[in-house]
Amino acid sequence: MDSNTKTWLAPGPVHTLQAGALTMDVAPAAGGRIASLASAGEGGHRVDWLAPMSTDCLRDGFEGLAWPKAGCYPLLPFSNRIRDGRFHWDGREIRLAPHPGQAHAMHGLAHARAWTVKQVTASSIELGLRYVPEADNWPWPFTATQTLLLSESGLDAVMTLRNDGDSSMPAGGGFHPYFARTSDTRVQFDAATMWPTDVGEVAVRREPITEQEDFRHARALPDAALSVYYSEWRQRAVVSCAGGVLTLAADDPLDHFILHAPHAQPYFCLEPVSHVADAINLAAQGWEGTGLRALVPGETLQMRMQLRIETTA
Repeated sequence: MDSNTKTWLAPGPVHTLQAGALTMDVAPAAGGRIASLASAGEGGHRVDWLAPMSTDCLRDGFEGLAWPKAGCYPLLPFSNRIRDGRFHWDGREIRLAPHPGQAHAMHGLAHARAWTVKQVTASSIELGLRYVPEADNWPWPFTATQTLLLSESGLDAVMTLRNDGDSSMPAGGGFHPYFARTSDTRVQFDAATMWPTDVGEVAVRREPITEQEDFRHARALPDAALSVYYSEWRQRAVVSCAGGVLTLAADDPLDHFILHAPHAQPYFCLEPVSHVADAINLAAQGWEGTGLRALVPGETLQMRMQLRIETTA
C-alpha cells in the first residue's frame, strides 16, 4: 500500500462486552480497535475512561490513515515513527511509504487493517490479523492476535506478533489508548529518562528527564501541548478524576512509554510500547536502550497491558 492509497475502514459488527459495572465496545474491522471503555458510576452516571469513538465513525467508518482520536488501537509491527520510512536490516535497505502529510512511516500498519473475530464471549474477545507483504510496506509477513478480557475490575489485553517470514525481522509495538481528559484529570508515573525529538517528532538522543516531564507525583496535564518519549519507566501509571481512578500496568517488553497531550483536546494518550520512536535507526547509530528487538522466523513477541478501574462510590 503506497502513501496515496486510501483504505476505508468500516466498523462492521461492534461487539459489546460487559462485566459488572464495566462496558467495552470493540470494533474488529475498524483496525482491531477498542471503541469505548466506560463504567457506571454513582447513580448510574456513565464514566468514559477511554475517549469514545463517535457514533458517525461506528456507523460510517473512516479513512484508515486518518483515524479518530479515540478508543485504543494496536501498534504493530512497530511503534511510532521510522525516520523517512527508511532503515537497513541484514544488508537490505528497507523503504516504507511515509504517513500522509509527513516524511516518516508511522504507527505500523495493524491499526489500518480489518481484524477478524476468532472467539467472543459476553466478557472477552480474541482477534486475529494475518499480514502478507505489500509494495512500499512492511516486507515481512506476520500474524498478530489480540485477546481482550473484561472483568469487574478492568481490562486485561494481550497482543502477540509472530514472524511468518523466512528471515529475521525487527519487531515491536504496544497499545495506543486515548484517555478521556477532563478539567480534574491528574496523571502519575515514574520514568527516569526521555528521548527529545526534532521538529518531525522523531527521537534524536537519550537524556534525563527535566521538571517539565516529571510526573512522579500526580499532577494535572499542562495547558500547552506536551509529547514525550520515555524509557526506564516503572510500568505503572495512575489516572485519577472525579469518576474514580484508573491504573495502567504493563509487562515486559513494554518498557518504553509515551505521553501525548495535545493542547485543548478532550483526550490524552499514555502508550506502553516496546521501543522508542525510530529505534532501528537510533540503534544503528550506536544508541543503547532503544528497545529494538529482532524476531527470527516463527518467533513470537507477546505484549500485555492491564487497566484497573476503581469508580468513586
